[in-house]
Amino acid sequence: MLPVKVKRVFLAQHRIDFRKGADGLVGEAYGLGANPYDGDCVMFVKGDQTQLRAIIGDAIGVYVVMRRFEGGRVRILQEFSERPTGKPITTGELSLLLEGARFTVHKRARAWKEKTPGPKPATTDFS
Repeated sequence: MLPVKVKRVFLAQHRIDFRKGADGLVGEAYGLGANPYDGDCVMFVKGDQTQLRAIIGDAIGVYVVMRRFEGGRVRILQEFSERPTGKPITTGELSLLLEGARFTVHKRARAWKEKTPGPKPATTDFS
């Protein structure tokens, strides 16, 4: 895909003007507290939900990735807010968005952690 290491992914929850170029999207990303030049990816959804734009970058520059859904809409259950807000999403959810899949996260599962081995039970020798 892109030669950029993604650190965090944000989904913008407000309407933006999709006529903005890379500089305007970087400004929107900074308004959400994200830094595209440091590996943060910000995903924007067009108001009529027929288009997605993502911005991500590295120390050299930024990439603007656009996905248009021909004959359909992205299936996202999102209400647009009046103020610029965003929520963090996982890279798996980002992949689902780009594929056009429908998903709703009601409660996230906790990350798996390996159990630390406790003391071994005492063995008895019956010989």
